Amino acid sequence: MRIQPLYILVILVFACEWPFDTDETDSGSLFDLTVEHSILRLVDSSGVHLTWSEIIIENFSMVTVERRKFTDTVWTQRAILSNPLITTYTDMVNDDTDFQYRVTFSDVQGNEKWAEGETTIPKTTSLYIPDDYESIQTAFESPVIDDGDSILVFPGKYTGSLSILGKDILVQAIDDNEVATIIASDSDRCLNINEGIFEGFRLERGTGGIGAFTPGGGVYASGNAVLRNNLIVDNEAPGEGGGLYLTENASMYNNIVINNVGDNVGGIFISNSTGEVINNTIVGNNIEDDTLVGVVITNSTVTFLNNIIAEHTGFDLLLTGDNSSAIVAYCRFKEASLADLDGNIPGDPLFLEVATEDFHLLPNSPCIDTGHPGDEYRDNDGSQNDMGAYGGPNGY
Repeated sequence: MRIQPLYILVILVFACEWPFDTDETDSGSLFDLTVEHSILRLVDSSGVHLTWSEIIIENFSMVTVERRKFTDTVWTQRAILSNPLITTYTDMVNDDTDFQYRVTFSDVQGNEKWAEGETTIPKTTSLYIPDDYESIQTAFESPVIDDGDSILVFPGKYTGSLSILGKDILVQAIDDNEVATIIASDSDRCLNINEGIFEGFRLERGTGGIGAFTPGGGVYASGNAVLRNNLIVDNEAPGEGGGLYLTENASMYNNIVINNVGDNVGGIFISNSTGEVINNTIVGNNIEDDTLVGVVITNSTVTFLNNIIAEHTGFDLLLTGDNSSAIVAYCRFKEASLADLDGNIPGDPLFLEVATEDFHLLPNSPCIDTGHPGDEYRDNDGSQNDMGAYGGPNGY
């Protein structure tokens, strides 16, 4: 009866040892690494598959998998494998760039044998909201969005304040017949932006943030930001600029700014600005004591052309500080003189229907064909520029 257990033990020993080749792989043997993927369009993350030839190292310690971008000089560790028989690894990538991979076998003495490979992830130039991401902000923060890319937004209501900072991209609402609306988070503005183009949205219910004198209820635009063809409405700031605060080289074209409330400027506060404000319509913005004030320009060299500022019981347009190099021309505001030599006019702009937010101009409006006569400002039909948001080459 004692022979049978011994017999079984011998069989088990051979069963465990037989599949393993304990002879070290020849140091001259080729160590191949293959890197491949099936990614056609990267949105979130996807797998890159690494496969390498099997090698045996005496006194094996570990297998290290590393990765770096072509633009990097330092390798980033992706995995440490303790099983020498593993010959595959799947690495998850979330960036559309070129990657290099290195797989290294190490022994306990620190000797290494490695192989390298590389792959290219196809460029993703556009993300769609809500198809690819539900949130515009999450899409913006994705590594696949780089300078020159686009975030394209279908109609709908999107709650949450946006910070479009540090990437020169286009964020655009893509259906002219329906509205994509940005509704600010509690105690915040709708949009902070310092780079890129933000186009085609309705921005509402911004409060500028927490703080007694926080400027820009709906939007704070700085850097080289561009606002184009937006409706900025029903925002409130505890500081200047219920609709928006514009500074540095930020510019705005063909926007409508209406029914916003600020501490002392309801519509737009332009400060230390070198940008352009061209073909916008600014109407009926309040300050907290119910006086209506449209636009203030202070200490700026801004180019302010072809704008309509109207229906403010206080100032339509007020210049303070040093604005000696600012250009204010071919605009409608009630403070303009009939003898203005810069093309500014004070007459009623004759909107189609203010109550329904339709600021198209009636046929007999004095703002038609009275904007800047330069060819670069002509309307889409080739005629001289119409003042307001519907005029110029990018008419709302």
